[in-house]
Amino acid sequence: MQRKIKIVCLGDSITGPGDGKAYLDKYVKWSDLLQFGLGASLGFNRVEVLNRGVAGDTSSGVLRHLDERLLQAQPDIVVILIGTNNFDKNADKAEASRTFKTDLTDIVAQAKTAGIKVLLLQYPTPRAENMEKVWVHGDAGNPVIEEVARETGCPVLNLKGAFDTAAQTLSLACLASPVDGIHLSPGGELVLAKAVLEKLVSLGWTAAEPDAGKAAAFAFTTTERF
Repeated sequence: MQRKIKIVCLGDSITGPGDGKAYLDKYVKWSDLLQFGLGASLGFNRVEVLNRGVAGDTSSGVLRHLDERLLQAQPDIVVILIGTNNFDKNADKAEASRTFKTDLTDIVAQAKTAGIKVLLLQYPTPRAENMEKVWVHGDAGNPVIEEVARETGCPVLNLKGAFDTAAQTLSLACLASPVDGIHLSPGGELVLAKAVLEKLVSLGWTAAEPDAGKAAAFAFTTTERF
């Protein structure tokens, strides 16, 4: 019998409303779609995805609670999307960058020491039809994420490409909130989940390649109209 793959998703409100807070009566997040996608291709009893995202969190919050949110779960993989709240409009960018790099480097080091594979995500470009209220700082930490990935030898997935491609066929409102341009709409949840799933498979981090028949039966596409 093949061993179950356990994945923890860490991040801010783009990942989850709060550690342990119920939300499935209102919507699903990309982590839930990742669970479904991997389960459909590998077997639903072979994958467990834990959403440990916390709304409003920063890298310092993730680091402070790393033991209970990540290390105690003893997952095989952690997927991390964090940094937006480090760079709010009142933050000193240079100081925020230094703190973010220190925190993220420590998070990666602790995960690796525990034998956990780390995938870092970079934010898509925040955008909406009306840019007046958009959180334009949403991807300000991407250069730091790239730097930490390079220095620690972690794979990194820049979500900008996946969202740029999706925006060719979907409206921006299908991908992200028309108010802030960064919190995901249902279409954006699908785009993010699909990008992460494909990255994990390409890295060989799933125990077996998805069965082509099962994957075809599941495959969602970002060209669907919502």
